[in-house]
Amino acid sequence: MKSLLPLLLLLLPSCHALLNIRSLLETTYTDRSGNNVTLSDLSGKYLGLYFGASWCPDCQAYTPKLVKVYNQIHEADNWQVIWVTRDRVEEAADSYFTHMPWIRLQWAEKDTRGVAMFQLTQQKFIPAVTMVDPEYNVINPEANVEIVTHPKKFPWTKEEENSYEF
Repeated sequence: MKSLLPLLLLLLPSCHALLNIRSLLETTYTDRSGNNVTLSDLSGKYLGLYFGASWCPDCQAYTPKLVKVYNQIHEADNWQVIWVTRDRVEEAADSYFTHMPWIRLQWAEKDTRGVAMFQLTQQKFIPAVTMVDPEYNVINPEANVEIVTHPKKFPWTKEEENSYEF
């Protein structure tokens, strides 16, 4: 068993490389009405991965601003937000989600797929929004400020870097 440990440690980086944003997005989401939404339903759309929680005061202040921008541009600009909860209690997450017009990662996947999304996009704090283009490239891992301060600059591509290795 001890001889396997170095081999496993060598394989971990390559396993991480196999994990990409598209594979994490390949799941079934839920809208406010309880309808299922798949990644194929989102084909051709820009995606905003919104990491937030009901207990977070900054999220409580940010969510209404994000809702306002989303309601103004999501249809014309072909944009969908996916809420990835960082809540600890399902009932709190469910209640908070009633204030959001977009879709969400299902509760059962928040500690697996949700945590992997948070880590893969290198988030450290909430609220956070990562923008993904229709080809599943992360175009801005930290778009939350740009979204509310410059809503007309959709899709909020980060200028300094053209692509991200995720």
